[in-house]
Amino acid sequence: MCRGAARACARVVGMFAHSTQNWWWTAHPAAH
Repeated sequence: MCRGAARACARVVGMFAHSTQNWWWTAHPAAH
């Protein structure tokens, strides 16, 4: 595997997780 591709994939996954977390806390404030 290409290390550059793995790094890019990890970055995309990180951004997706971050946006998903923001959506979750924004849509479900009572869940905190």
